[in-house]
Amino acid sequence: MLNEAVSAGELGFLLGLVDPESAARARSRTGVPREVDPAAAAKPPEHVPWGPWWHGLPVSVLWWMLQEDDPRVNTLVYHHWRADDRMRYDIINGVPYGPDRSRRLKVPADLSHYPAPELALPSGPEALTAVLRAVTGMSQGRAAALLVGREDWAAVAGADREQPLPGYARWALAIRPDCPPALRTQFGTHRKFTNRLRDAGVVDGPAVYATGTRPARDVLRVLAMGRWAFPLRLAEAAEALRPLVRAELGGNTEAWAVLTQLLPTFTGTLPELATTAGAIAGSAGETAEGPLSVASGNTESPGRPEESGHEIGGRTWDSTSGHDDPWSTSPTDGRWSAGVRRIRTSWRRRSG
Repeated sequence: MLNEAVSAGELGFLLGLVDPESAARARSRTGVPREVDPAAAAKPPEHVPWGPWWHGLPVSVLWWMLQEDDPRVNTLVYHHWRADDRMRYDIINGVPYGPDRSRRLKVPADLSHYPAPELALPSGPEALTAVLRAVTGMSQGRAAALLVGREDWAAVAGADREQPLPGYARWALAIRPDCPPALRTQFGTHRKFTNRLRDAGVVDGPAVYATGTRPARDVLRVLAMGRWAFPLRLAEAAEALRPLVRAELGGNTEAWAVLTQLLPTFTGTLPELATTAGAIAGSAGETAEGPLSVASGNTESPGRPEESGHEIGGRTWDSTSGHDDPWSTSPTDGRWSAGVRRIRTSWRRRSG
């Protein structure tokens, strides 16, 4: 039965990554109901149960939301504390963010009485470049970065290639969630630079967010929201997770049941959650290939993802990527493996 602390929406996203038959068995085992009206789930609800996970959203998620050019979604972005004055200025002025869109958007009715933030926009690319080159501190850099609109990024990239912009200006531009990835790479690829981007809430796409962000439950809540908040970009997260979810969970109903028990307190990433649930369930349940019996002696945990041909985010698991590898030979590996064995044994006793 579904753990009362886990909502159907949180598991609904993962269940959508497996075949309908496996999803139906998992729903029956965990008690997750089937959505009565899938179309309604793709529309912004009247009341969203916000929580700490919403306030902790990476700023990049707001950027994905703006790319939908949906006035209802833009209203939510406008009121989020991470939204900067450039975002709010563009929302009030109906600036489109979606790719290849130029038609002005309708200003959300809820925001019609809000004034646009005051930005001293420069008269052209040359004036903007002059402002950026005059930056000597972080506060100046942040203020200058807000003056860059979607049509200005090419000019900024050209100016930086001609003569590198001041470091503070580069940094302030890099943490703009709509900064083109090529320009961000042009600014720097040092690991320290990458870590600072992560701390600032800048994520290199939904696939990286889905596979490398923790805790898993907050990520699932965001991805469940993504069905109506950023459906255009949500497919990237789904494609990154689908191979691993099908391999580790698939039609193994016991693995899904274990996942619902782990999810509320699990501190790792979604790939770590899926692999852990699959390892704990082991051969206690039914896999996509058929039923397995504990009595058969097949009690070995699955191998490393790359040994099984599993890929995460379009690549095999790389322990040097900056994400923790639960299968690594680090000093904590023995404790992790021992914990899995203890929980797996307890689970098998409970499941009979």
